[in-house]
Amino acid sequence: MDCNELEEEEFGFSRNYFLAKEAGSSGNKSARKLSDINVVDEQELREASANIEPKHENDIAALINS
Repeated sequence: MDCNELEEEEFGFSRNYFLAKEAGSSGNKSARKLSDINVVDEQELREASANIEPKHENDIAALINS
């Protein structure tokens, strides 16, 4: 291999690398915005959190008592 062939091979690799990076990153952009989130009333949130049933209540009590 002479010097010109090495340069062409390196150029081809770097060109392909950047083309692949461009193609891969174009689909990763998100169209979601903070303004898309629905705001929940604080009172409604407090009521919902008060009605959450704790999981593994018996197991937690047994560990605390042991």
